[in-house]
Amino acid sequence: MSRRSRLLRWSLCAALPAFAIGAPPAAAAGAGGPAADFAVFAFSQSDVGQEDPQVYRLAPDVTIRAIGKWSTNGDEATDYNFAQIARYHRKGITFMGSGTASVIFPQDFATAAVFDDMSTRDADNNPVPHDEFGFPEPARRGNMFNPKYRRYLLDWAKIQVDGGVDGVNFDEVNAGFSGGQKYGFNGNEGFDDYAVADFNRYLLAKYPAFTAADWKSRFGMSDDNLVRGDVAPDDLARNFNYRGYLRAHGWHLDPLAAANPLAGEWGRVIANRMYADDTSFTATYLRRYWKQTVDELRAYARRTAHRRILISSNGLLPYVDFTSVGMYPWNPDEQTPDYRGADYVPVVDGHLNGAKSLQANYRYLKDKSRQIAGDVPVAVFIDWPNDMMTNYLNLPPGEQRDYWRIFGAEAYANGLFPAFHLKDTVGSPTAEQQGLLGFFQTYSQFYRSHRSLYRDNAAGTQAVRAGADHVSASVLVQRGSGTRTLHLVNHHYDRGIIAQAGFAVETDVPSCPRRITMISPDFAGSKVPASSCRHGKLTVTVDRLNYYNVIVLR
Repeated sequence: MSRRSRLLRWSLCAALPAFAIGAPPAAAAGAGGPAADFAVFAFSQSDVGQEDPQVYRLAPDVTIRAIGKWSTNGDEATDYNFAQIARYHRKGITFMGSGTASVIFPQDFATAAVFDDMSTRDADNNPVPHDEFGFPEPARRGNMFNPKYRRYLLDWAKIQVDGGVDGVNFDEVNAGFSGGQKYGFNGNEGFDDYAVADFNRYLLAKYPAFTAADWKSRFGMSDDNLVRGDVAPDDLARNFNYRGYLRAHGWHLDPLAAANPLAGEWGRVIANRMYADDTSFTATYLRRYWKQTVDELRAYARRTAHRRILISSNGLLPYVDFTSVGMYPWNPDEQTPDYRGADYVPVVDGHLNGAKSLQANYRYLKDKSRQIAGDVPVAVFIDWPNDMMTNYLNLPPGEQRDYWRIFGAEAYANGLFPAFHLKDTVGSPTAEQQGLLGFFQTYSQFYRSHRSLYRDNAAGTQAVRAGADHVSASVLVQRGSGTRTLHLVNHHYDRGIIAQAGFAVETDVPSCPRRITMISPDFAGSKVPASSCRHGKLTVTVDRLNYYNVIVLR
């Protein structure tokens, strides 16, 4: 078996149109614990046997994916460079292992038959190819409904736990439902025997009183292909066979067609998203299997290593200790005419569009994460390879720094955490090569020094009114302490920031603060701004706003 490392890493969502709409009901996650104290996140991913010395110089609280199993490297403990974990810990850095939860290759398995069994299938029961990834070997998606595939995921994750990682980040957990390039990403994927049997279980549980007449009238089933409670759900010869139903109605090439009355029951899956209000079959069972997987891995760590591990995943998923959202085009986070979604790296003619605000997009992610995973930290990172990352890498050096001073700050200002980009695994220039590492070291020190202000915040409901144009303003309220912070991000920008001075900021407060200070990564120390407060109406005068100011109310 070839052990060649595939340093190429491709995200379906990052490279191709996002498809489907899947989700989960409310899901609690591990609020509290070490993740709640993180203030400085970094993104630096290496192959499992490699290491990035940039991390030690930045010394973030955590790298969200220090290593990533995106190849047959990672199937055995000897593939890994676990010695680096001690070096991380000496610097006080949390080490997150990771791997793809869905991309598979023939070399991952002992035989072609096992590879076929682990693969997702279309509505004709054929394995779905994913040649759009561009790998030299045939790539497919793994089938989360197959218990043997879930065991395979746990096997490599347990190797990482045994090696001493502090946590595991699973990438693209629910990505095996798009249909790929072969089907134009129309959702013709995931219709294997395991999923079809579970679909029978879902329908029987949802409609326990249905008679044969009900199944026929409601869903157009036929006498020879009905859901039956007296036959095992996985007996697809005698019980309902959804693939047969799709073929009989002519929907086997487009299973989610609007004319299909069972399409809504099956559900549409959006990769890297499990929304809290989706109770369709795919959402319900993916959520169930995801929970089983992370519960078993956490239990394994407690049983064998007597410690708690952190769990994260790319996107908005439940049962995580912190959320790590990859920012890529064709995302579902904003409805746009071109279907590209939220523009997380706004660029016009090769230059940073610093006049754009991402406040609404960040608030959306924060709110969705709270619904799905509870009050856990939310980190955002520029995913790759895609044109969003390419645009960032190609910005003039000063504008790359401005990206973090504006949009990194705006993430902090709305209760999220930007992951400073150090390195990917496709050979793109590193932060050091682009002259950014020293900037990251200096800039992140502000957030490190003021970490107590950035932990465990919720968005305040009070409006903040800035007496200057091009300023996005927000208020965060800290749970427990009740500390309020007003955040001002300057979007007066034209290939460089245009500072603003001498304007008032107004907001309503439940009681007038006893002390007001203003801090910023753009000036040293703190200031005491001029202010007035009467009957819950607070006014603060800002002498100067370069990129980002924080007004602390105590």
